[in-house]
Amino acid sequence: MAARVDLVINGRRVSATAGQTLLDAGLTGGRVIPHDCATGQCETCRVRIHSGTVDEAGTRIGDTVLACRARLTSEAAIEFDEVPDVVRRGGTVESLVELTPEIVEVTVALRKRLAYLPGQYVRVAFAGLPARDYSPTLRSDGSGELNELIFQIRRQDGGTVSSHLGGRIGPGSAVKVEGPFGHAFHRLGRGRLVIVSSGVGWAPAWAVARASRLREPARALLVVAGARDPHNLYMRPALDWLRERGAITILTCSGAHPPGDARPGRPTLHLPMLTADDIVVAAGRPEMVAAVQFLAAAAGATCYADPFYAADRTAAASNPADLNFIQRLLQRVSRNQKAKTESVA
Repeated sequence: MAARVDLVINGRRVSATAGQTLLDAGLTGGRVIPHDCATGQCETCRVRIHSGTVDEAGTRIGDTVLACRARLTSEAAIEFDEVPDVVRRGGTVESLVELTPEIVEVTVALRKRLAYLPGQYVRVAFAGLPARDYSPTLRSDGSGELNELIFQIRRQDGGTVSSHLGGRIGPGSAVKVEGPFGHAFHRLGRGRLVIVSSGVGWAPAWAVARASRLREPARALLVVAGARDPHNLYMRPALDWLRERGAITILTCSGAHPPGDARPGRPTLHLPMLTADDIVVAAGRPEMVAAVQFLAAAAGATCYADPFYAADRTAAASNPADLNFIQRLLQRVSRNQKAKTESVA
């Protein structure tokens, strides 16, 4: 018979079974840990280990693990940030605006407001099509109503959903929304906030950056945003707004013939030296996000990640083994950083 152990979740003690995942232990004890995919991809269930030890299953970054993968081995205490409850809402498409030849801004009017934190994402089903995950954001001028959800969606060649933008998906189309999900949301803090995005990862990045400027205007803020194709650098007006309010902004372009106001190369190439006091938010292509996670872990910085997968952000990556390798690298860097700190103490 499996041993019984105690798990403390945000100060509340529940009885669990050794070998259970932290997520299952919480659910069994009536304490829901925020989660979505439960496969280790979406980062929604990342929790901090306050005390005790767990089988981290290769998911440790700093003092955090993924609750859907890490398993109880003995008594432990964990913490997570409180987020709005997951709800379902209905609405209609209000408008579509072509931001670039590939990227469309879609505004959805909800019948009832859906509360979320800047940087979280929701699951959206347009006109009976398969559900996809998108991050609510603001327009480039910062506008947006409480009962609106604004998305920036990149058309994919042959995409099951995105290819219908402007056709089956148009003003008046029915929409079903579920959420919010995600761990890479805005948190108040004192350390420098470093936001890194690629492509339409700018949607959550802009939401987090604007929230930071409005809620904590004196906080140091660095924003690196980029795209592969020059015509997809649609974030210029928003970067101008941030720069006028004291933020340091860097625009990058990794494709051929970058424009004069963009630095050549990927966003990670222009990321400044990170420190342990930095809070990093990364959103966009999985490869870019993983690289930022690695650099943050090497510096001992806290990093919140939101990787965008082509079809579904919670779907498995094309090569899960590569992600596991990256997780192992992050774990090794985290352990080396911890050992270095303890040796100095």
